[in-house]
Amino acid sequence: MKGVYLLLLLLGSAAMASENNSPPPQAARPLQTPTGDSEDRPFRDPFAAEAETGGKAKVSDPLEPMNRAFFKFNDKLYFWVLRPVARGFKKITPEPFRQSVNRFFVNVRYPVRVVNNLLQAKFKGAGEETARFLINSTVGIGGLFDPAEDEWHLRAHPEELDQTLGFYGVPPGWYLNWPLFGPSSIRGTVGMVGDSFLNPFNYVDELAITYGTRAFDTLNSTSLHLGEYESFLKSSLDPYSSLRDAYTENRRSLVEE
Repeated sequence: MKGVYLLLLLLGSAAMASENNSPPPQAARPLQTPTGDSEDRPFRDPFAAEAETGGKAKVSDPLEPMNRAFFKFNDKLYFWVLRPVARGFKKITPEPFRQSVNRFFVNVRYPVRVVNNLLQAKFKGAGEETARFLINSTVGIGGLFDPAEDEWHLRAHPEELDQTLGFYGVPPGWYLNWPLFGPSSIRGTVGMVGDSFLNPFNYVDELAITYGTRAFDTLNSTSLHLGEYESFLKSSLDPYSSLRDAYTENRRSLVEE
């Protein structure tokens, strides 16, 4: 029983990662350490604004050795725990059911989206998010279906505190790769913590329910995207660097929208 609870704790913690479209979830495979002595690399201000070079933002990664270690940990966790469990879950549950569960969890996180739309003065987005929540929570049976988009053509406006801070000019700071949570930054970490106060599941008194729902969300979401990360790994000579760069570019594009 303790082993089951530990698994729920691990998977549940991972479910706190951001819900916006982001690079594939991290997984494990042998990594190659970049050549050259890190002590010989020039110092870069970790809080400086992103500089553009060849259309890409430079990444401040002074904690690379630690980040790579956490990358490998998440890597093993994915291949040894999450992927096998997600495969089994996929075999016993039809895809329409798993899609409905995913829509339910997205619907529940409405407070995160509407507050951050308002903070960025995106009033149309906040209005459409509110309309979507009301329609999907009623006609869509608690968010299991999405008539707001299917029938009324109301599109989602996903916004997070990380994007809000970036909207007001806060730079991302150091790149971070947290165990369980995966790729982030100083700004992204602050945003993740801030958004957690708007997540209704964090106000459930029973920890088993809180972590259980997070674990189920993570498991269900992974079952819908099996194979994507594996393909990402196969196409990368250095998965750590590729994931870091993809994450950075993704977050920048979301802020600029």
